[in-house]
Amino acid sequence: MSGETTAVIRGRVRGVVQLRHTERGTPAARFTVVQVPREYDRARGQWGDGQPVPVICTVTGPLARHVAECLTAAVHVIATGNLALRDNQLHLDSAQVGVDLAHHVAYIDDTLPAVLAGRAPAPRAAAAPEAAHRAEPPRPAAAPAPDWWQSSPRRSRDAVTTPSRTGR
Repeated sequence: MSGETTAVIRGRVRGVVQLRHTERGTPAARFTVVQVPREYDRARGQWGDGQPVPVICTVTGPLARHVAECLTAAVHVIATGNLALRDNQLHLDSAQVGVDLAHHVAYIDDTLPAVLAGRAPAPRAAAAPEAAHRAEPPRPAAAPAPDWWQSSPRRSRDAVTTPSRTGR
């Protein structure tokens, strides 16, 4: 649809994420994101928090189920979608919602540690007694060179020998 304003909202979830289903059974979630803009105060010569702007976000379909399961109050999020002003309130019909990684660590199904996922970690194979005596002690890792970010990346041997985690 033309004439819609696409916006990116970055802020904290306020309150509870409400999950409901339409008459046809489509999941729909609604939550409020409070964006606090940073403003420069010329009189004091420093930055400060501006007036909080609440935005009511709505998502539908599978995204609604994911949002309801993952988001709680005070989680920092980034949401994009079509912005509209209805009844003197900002509404965002979200196309995408994600956790703001500047504030949180996020795990996906494939990277969730086994202990947190409720799975038992894979058992380690016991080393043969004679092999344990011959094994070299682990060497400490060398510190990176001071200009390591400027050097060209090396192909990791692990990238070639380690199978993909996704298996897809």
